[in-house]
Amino acid sequence: MKELILICYLLCIILSVSGLTIALLVNRKNKKGISKNLAFFLIGILVICCYDMAIYYSDYVLGVLSNLKVLRIGNCLIAGTMYLWIDLQDRIIKREALSMLDKLVKRYQVFYMALWLVLTFALSIEQFYALKWLLLATDITLIIASITVSVGHIIYASTAGKKEALYYIIVVTTMVIWNYIAYFWGETSVYWGNSRFIREPLDLTVVFWLGISLVTMFYEYKMDFVPEFFSKEPEEEKHKKNLQERIEEVCVEYKLTPREKEFIELIYSGKSNKEIAEILFLSESTVKTHIYNIFRKMDVKSRVGVIYIVNEEDENELPRR
Repeated sequence: MKELILICYLLCIILSVSGLTIALLVNRKNKKGISKNLAFFLIGILVICCYDMAIYYSDYVLGVLSNLKVLRIGNCLIAGTMYLWIDLQDRIIKREALSMLDKLVKRYQVFYMALWLVLTFALSIEQFYALKWLLLATDITLIIASITVSVGHIIYASTAGKKEALYYIIVVTTMVIWNYIAYFWGETSVYWGNSRFIREPLDLTVVFWLGISLVTMFYEYKMDFVPEFFSKEPEEEKHKKNLQERIEEVCVEYKLTPREKEFIELIYSGKSNKEIAEILFLSESTVKTHIYNIFRKMDVKSRVGVIYIVNEEDENELPRR
């Protein structure tokens, strides 16, 4: 059984490295997709898999049992992986209504990691017992916050008909949360004097890390790698899709309304104020007002500035306010 679990850890590491390789290949070809976020998430999985494998090997092969500090570092690493997971979900969903919630949860995750990493190295094991209620409160808050933001992404993916994203987020969120609860269980077992339960949930974590690595690589291969390397779609159509995605990113970044998004598309296509007024059935003065508001939000002085931002070119060459 021990050998089988160690083999599973090695498979998990191999899958993570394979997925990371795919993400880097895709990112070299298309830097505007989700490959960069996927790469960071896979690095997080790779780190925690190596860490878990080291704990398992230490406990069962070397006979050196893990203590509270070791488990606490594990919790911080999983919290970091949760941060990368929320960041990836945010990139997949691209929903402005959830951006504020995403930011709040990610800031709490960073606070959690910083707090407990400092306390782990600053306090003795005996002093940890005095903080067990603080640990309980911060851990439960972390779990609830992470589940809440993931549920928001799941609901949006369901209503928007994004089936691949929906299934992927459900599966990975379930597995990541289970892994965190396993570490939480292990710690609380020690705090409340029931340490014999410490390994039971932790032994199963390799199954879930293996599952996360597998579904992530499959999702990445289907959604990123195949379209970039095997798609027969004409370059013109591919450019239109990439341009549309970039315009959506700009609208989210600069908090532009759906109406202003239409103006961005028309400005990018080179339409004049008169042509925009005819297309949208507006007066030229109304068009000028909308364009002025867009310039103000994007902090540019001309249509060229808007096009530079959409193209992600160097804006330092532009005259700024």
